Amino acid sequence: MTPQPRPEVAALAGYRLAGAEVPVKLNQNECPRDVPAELKEEILSRLRGLAWNRYPPMRADGAREAVAEACGVSPDRVLLTNGSNEAILALMQTFAAGRTVVLPEPGYSMAAPLAVVAGARVRPVRLRQDLRVDVDLLARSAREAEAALVFLASPNNPTGRAVTPEEVEALLRAFHGPVVVDEAYWGFCPRSVLPLQDRYPHLVVLRTASKAFGLAGARVGWVVAHPEVVAQVSKVVPPYNVNLFGQVAVEVMARRGELVACRVQEVVQERERIRDALEDIGVQVYPSDANFLLFRVPDARETFLRLLERGVLVRDVSRYPMLEGCLRVTVGSREDNDAFLSALRAAREVAV
Repeated sequence: MTPQPRPEVAALAGYRLAGAEVPVKLNQNECPRDVPAELKEEILSRLRGLAWNRYPPMRADGAREAVAEACGVSPDRVLLTNGSNEAILALMQTFAAGRTVVLPEPGYSMAAPLAVVAGARVRPVRLRQDLRVDVDLLARSAREAEAALVFLASPNNPTGRAVTPEEVEALLRAFHGPVVVDEAYWGFCPRSVLPLQDRYPHLVVLRTASKAFGLAGARVGWVVAHPEVVAQVSKVVPPYNVNLFGQVAVEVMARRGELVACRVQEVVQERERIRDALEDIGVQVYPSDANFLLFRVPDARETFLRLLERGVLVRDVSRYPMLEGCLRVTVGSREDNDAFLSALRAAREVAV
């Protein structure tokens, strides 16, 4: 007889993503530009000079210091992880096992499963009708459930809207357990909640190298928190969790603030261009503070398939709560974005 998992783990669907070999891939919110060739050479040159038969620095000191400098905080407030998902799992294990986690729905799709894997109960809170996070309802639900932790993504994924620092501050005043704000799309959003950490030590901010840094292949994220929070979460994270390549790549990119800012600005400009074009096509498109757009069509699944037939892959999120008829498209290169818009116009003509 094969070993049986915990019932709550057996009930999880597992992370799945429709895969297809297509010319235009706009379904995973990746950076449209690769790391420049000269920076790749710098990373490879540094890697060649390191001993691959030795474990990497246990707490990724060089990368941690570079990330801390980029965030404007001291290194003792930063913990690097193997992607931000490891950070979420570690926080759930540290603070919420056997207790309740409150989070928005729909929201980041891995947050609830990671809470369950960590042994926590999940209490979802629906978004407002305008698809913004209802922080007042989050706070009320957290008090009612005697929650251990509140988690939210800002900007929220897949809806795209950020929570304002004022809204997060109200939540921090109302709930005194850990409030984890996942700022995976921090580069594309005009305001961060990170400055609130100076006054609210129970605020934990997560970031990733996958989006603005364009290092999705490196699988590196980080926690920014009060030093005591970092010390406790460090006990849960395995040693040597960030590999040598990830450490070097993130250290190099974290020190290229001008390059990152320039690329982010290109994406933001393209995002607004796509938004205007979607409105011209006649579909409902939602405001976004991230590197993707959520839009609603009368026939989401059919539109998704028609786009795929034309070589364009987007994300079908129409089965999420409150998102019937919705698709999500990543902001890609200008050429890919034009191909998407052309394919969507053709798809809509077929629908008519």
